[in-house]
Amino acid sequence: MPELPEVETVIGILKPLIIGKEIQKVEVYYDRLIQSNLDTFKTTVINKKITSITRYGKYIYIHLSDDFVIITHLRMEGKFRYLDKGNQRIKHTSAMFFFKDGTYLSFDDTRKFAIMYLTNEAELPTLPMISKLGVEANKVEEKDLPELFKKFNKNKPIKELLLDQSILCGIGNIYADEICYATKLNPYTKGKDISKEKIIEITKQAKIILNKAIELGGSTIHSFHPSEGVDGKFQEVLMCYGREGELCPRCSTKFHKDFIGGRGTTYCPNCQINHELEKAIGITGPIGSGKSTALNYLKEKGYRTYSADEIVHELYRKPHIQRKVSSIIKAPFDIDNKELTLKARKILIAFPERNKELQNYIHPLVENEFLNILKSEDNPVFEVPLLFKAHYEYMFKKILVISISKEQQLKNLASRNENIETSKKLNYNFEYPKDNPKIKVVEATGNFETFYKNIEKALD
Repeated sequence: MPELPEVETVIGILKPLIIGKEIQKVEVYYDRLIQSNLDTFKTTVINKKITSITRYGKYIYIHLSDDFVIITHLRMEGKFRYLDKGNQRIKHTSAMFFFKDGTYLSFDDTRKFAIMYLTNEAELPTLPMISKLGVEANKVEEKDLPELFKKFNKNKPIKELLLDQSILCGIGNIYADEICYATKLNPYTKGKDISKEKIIEITKQAKIILNKAIELGGSTIHSFHPSEGVDGKFQEVLMCYGREGELCPRCSTKFHKDFIGGRGTTYCPNCQINHELEKAIGITGPIGSGKSTALNYLKEKGYRTYSADEIVHELYRKPHIQRKVSSIIKAPFDIDNKELTLKARKILIAFPERNKELQNYIHPLVENEFLNILKSEDNPVFEVPLLFKAHYEYMFKKILVISISKEQQLKNLASRNENIETSKKLNYNFEYPKDNPKIKVVEATGNFETFYKNIEKALD
């Protein structure tokens, strides 16, 4: 659906073409386009001159002589088409304006959701469709803020509130996603949980984003073009909308896509953290560092514990996933067959691109398993060797990074009868973001008692 910048672009295209034109007649081919009385509409506009074109939010106002106004909302795919010769009606033409100079203005609408309504200047502000609209999102002033604070103070996700035209007028799905990303707000965040300072930031970013989009002619997305042969350019600089599965330019996490209020919503789970999901304790570290020991210790302490490796193994046992893994590594695969598993590990070491493809496939599946657990549990513990590579940070309130000396790590691997060279290549040079405030480093030095004390200290 065209939003404020796209509507502004349409107006900019129409102004030099039709202002000053006198309407000779209008033919309506789809009666439901006209929401006011159809006969009155067709007879009243005859001999009227188009004096100006303005906009409020997503509504276009075509101002006529004698103080009449045609209100238009393009909805999903409505568009104007100017013709300087010939009545070139097409299949989806809903109405045609005939001008006295022999030119035409066609209104085409594939989906037939667009509307037109005839009113006058005096009645325009009082019409229900107009009077309920909030302040335009690219024109918020300081005086508007107190009322916005009240309107945002609701138990609804910010994504839904940004689409509510009675709060901020002119924002649609594209720009709501972009505003949430720019302000690092998770789209599920309830309005009542957003500070006044954050709302001010929302209005600031809304102005910046919408005005930039106007400057670039709006966004040409899917089937909407502002005019025949005219494309906007803002889609070329969109930061998150429509980028599901691509990497966030800020943190390299894959963009997620959910549906909020029935609208597709793209966001970065790590840049736009949903604090309601920050419920787990994470355990991670290099191979052979003692992650499983830490997990078992917390299990004995009464925590509900989960191993990412065990979850992955269960996933691998599902026939359709097993087939997909075989396709990725280009070899037979069975997690319960030691010979095939060892061969698969060697293939992943020899072909890093296959290892990356496998991780890109399996990480979202494990992530979904974790999210399902978080829906029913408030304080689970997850052991996740590739926690940072998979960008799972957003689910954790605290992450225990097990630190161990290389010497002790090799001893641990040897005691497990691991193929040390293979293990080292898979997960030996472990790295983590040292500036992440959720991280607590746990030294795996000394005896078990010391290790457990270090865990308790990190959890305190």
